[in-house]
Amino acid sequence: MPLVSVIVPNYNHAPFLQRRLDSIFNQTFQDFEVIILDDCSTDNSKEIIEDYRSRPQVSHIVYNKKNSGSPFKQWAKGFELAQGDYIWIAESDDWAELNFLKITTEILKREKVNLVFSNSYIVTPSKIEVEKNIQKDSIYDGNWLLHNKMFHTNFILNASSVLFKKDALSQIPTTYQTFESSGDWLFWIEFCLIGDVYFCSKVLNYNNRHGGNTTAMWGKKVSSGIASIENCKIFHYLKEKKIVSLYFRHVIVLNNLDWAKTNRLKFDSEKNYLAVKKSWEKEIFSKKLSKIICFMCVRIYPILKFLHLQ
Repeated sequence: MPLVSVIVPNYNHAPFLQRRLDSIFNQTFQDFEVIILDDCSTDNSKEIIEDYRSRPQVSHIVYNKKNSGSPFKQWAKGFELAQGDYIWIAESDDWAELNFLKITTEILKREKVNLVFSNSYIVTPSKIEVEKNIQKDSIYDGNWLLHNKMFHTNFILNASSVLFKKDALSQIPTTYQTFESSGDWLFWIEFCLIGDVYFCSKVLNYNNRHGGNTTAMWGKKVSSGIASIENCKIFHYLKEKKIVSLYFRHVIVLNNLDWAKTNRLKFDSEKNYLAVKKSWEKEIFSKKLSKIICFMCVRIYPILKFLHLQ
């Protein structure tokens, strides 16, 4: 059995596929299988994929007859096929340093964590920059990460930067598979709920934001309202888990309502805007009361902090 299962979900990324696949097959660590999943691409992805079929590491190549509508359904399909102890979701338009697996597998073997993610280069048509300016490797307590980072944004931004233990999947609810836009955020949240997370400060991953990738496609998910409604579902879930403080329970809702109102004309339709507005309004009693609560929290916090220090 291979130690690592590399899942490559692809949809219309023919211009980037060869670089992606070469950065996998040329890894300095070679104990892995490759599972390529094509979600009914309409470009020449199949032609490129077939060039790699004879590679001994390739265990599965699956071509969907119908587009799944969600990258997270593809993830789940890959998980079912995976035979390795560790899993790497190598997005088809990103690429990696050739020592990515060597370094991340060593960390998972050594540390008592379920997941490791590396620093990344953010690649756009105009520039390349480092995603997180953290100078040293860090082990994050999962609970701390949720309360301080993950409750309001996806701190583990790019799946291609992550290696995780397959056996942890048995503790991860499958709700993320029903999402179209924010399923990765929910997926990493579930990992934080079951254990610690390791951040590798070495820049081992290239997150390619070329304008047609999943992150960039969020524009379409935003204009349809799907992204905001899914984010609201995650907020509600975290609130139920008592991850979100009293202040942020209200300020996050107010911020999202203000954002939706400001961008009202950018939605595909008035119906989509109203659906977003309604989903967030359900999380509070009234905007007026939430503003009062936020105001009081801001005023009281310095007093509590002062009393705590005395």
